[in-house]
Amino acid sequence: MPRRDLTEERTAQILDAFARCVVKYGLDGTSLEQVAEEAGVKRSILRHYVGNRDDLMNAMVERVVKKYSQQLRMMVAYLPKAGNGRIETLLSLLFQPEPDENAQETFVFETLIAAAGRYPQLRARLREPIEEFVDTVADQLEVVFPHAQQQCWTVAYGIVSLYLTYASLAPLTLPQAHTAAALASARCLVASLGQE
Repeated sequence: MPRRDLTEERTAQILDAFARCVVKYGLDGTSLEQVAEEAGVKRSILRHYVGNRDDLMNAMVERVVKKYSQQLRMMVAYLPKAGNGRIETLLSLLFQPEPDENAQETFVFETLIAAAGRYPQLRARLREPIEEFVDTVADQLEVVFPHAQQQCWTVAYGIVSLYLTYASLAPLTLPQAHTAAALASARCLVASLGQE
């Protein structure tokens, strides 16, 4: 009887451990030994399934990019098909008052972005989810504001920037007024596009 392929399962286990280590020790402070210990595997197993440190970072980037892209597609699929309700739903999804369940993932993503200056191989790959996010929000705005297509990308960039700041501050559990202010700011940007 052939052995079951554990590649996907082990890789996920190792990447989960890597994320926890990045939160604890930072990206540059995380060693392969720490990741192996956190994952409960030998270093040789870690190297077999993921590779060296650069391979581990690249695998984490791929995981983060894939997950953010999936979440973005799910969010767009959830939006009403037409009208201003579409944009209000989008903003409500982005600026939810509940604590971010993905705080660890957000931290890892921000850490990888901060490291892109030191690891140029990460830079281009990490640009993709940001560009996709801005373009997707701009596309949604264009549905409601077709007369303002040139301004939609600029407004989308502002909304995404607000969201990224909002998400990065989530671990502080700021008072509800901050969530309300982020949402109100996003609505002001949308209002700058004018009426349908």
